[in-house]
Amino acid sequence: MKTYSLMLGIVMLIVLIFLGISRAIPQKTSTPLEAARARSAPMPLTGPTKANPTVQIGDTIIPVELAKTPAEQERGLSYRISLDNNRGMLFVFEKPGLYKFWMPYMNFPLDMIWVDQDKRIVSISENVPPLSDLLKPIYYQPAQPAVYILEVNANFSKEHNIKVGDQLIFKNIDK
Repeated sequence: MKTYSLMLGIVMLIVLIFLGISRAIPQKTSTPLEAARARSAPMPLTGPTKANPTVQIGDTIIPVELAKTPAEQERGLSYRISLDNNRGMLFVFEKPGLYKFWMPYMNFPLDMIWVDQDKRIVSISENVPPLSDLLKPIYYQPAQPAVYILEVNANFSKEHNIKVGDQLIFKNIDK
């Protein structure tokens, strides 16, 4: 009888320890969508103000988020659920080049507007789809060297009649 009580006590102790440990282990509660939202920093823009950078092409003014550092440029718009209408991300490089872009971990298509050091559009990659297979990357690059790349929602260029040769005006953007 003593052996049975001792064994029962040990089993109960093991069960209590297990329950205590399992409660201490963080449980995964987020869905892939929630995780993507958590990784996706919202664009801190409320419209053109002194603090918010903008790009103007003709009559179209686009509030932009800047990607200047290598880490910001590598991440770009990846993991974002969407990009607000009429907003964009401007990649700023130190010198002109034939920079290659691809679309890993993207959730929506984009237009890529390639801009030279004189702030003229040299190339446009329209309606670039998200990458479907990381093992088969598709790269996009301009026809001529660019120092800025403006990413906007797909078809934005067509909807706003933006074309190669158009001049850009930057506000609140330092190189």
